[in-house]
Amino acid sequence: MTINLTEFRQYLAIDKSVLDDEVVRQPTLFCTISEALTDALALRDGAKEALAYVDAEMDSMWRKKLSRSDTKVTEKMVQNYVQCSHEHGKAFDVYLRAKTYADKLLALKEAFQQRSYMLRDLVSLYSANYYEASSIKPTKATEASHYNANRVRMSNARAARDK
Repeated sequence: MTINLTEFRQYLAIDKSVLDDEVVRQPTLFCTISEALTDALALRDGAKEALAYVDAEMDSMWRKKLSRSDTKVTEKMVQNYVQCSHEHGKAFDVYLRAKTYADKLLALKEAFQQRSYMLRDLVSLYSANYYEASSIKPTKATEASHYNANRVRMSNARAARDK
């Protein structure tokens, strides 16, 4: 199962105006990501095994070829031939693509875990009427600041009127 990473990154955004829908949708999104990650990890592991198989075949082939010559065959020499082979390069590219996709899905899964914590916190804030205008109370510092600003404004208005 492959998913569109760009599409699912967009689902990370939380719309506070429909918080109830976001809370209901979260488990489904998380499950989809988790299943896709499981499949991606299996593909990555399969690609790693295929790479090891290709390397083993190339190792055997190069040992046979090199043993026919008069030169001494060393481990490093065989390893270099295997690493430089076209078959190894193709298998390694497949492995890297599978690994990159799995790593991106893992990061997305972690982001959705963070999203669930944020949803929980937002629900708590809404339950406590945090976003209601009546719940915002001024502090003594802000009251003093407003009072002083009004005094200065009134003083300036009187000075301008008296001129």
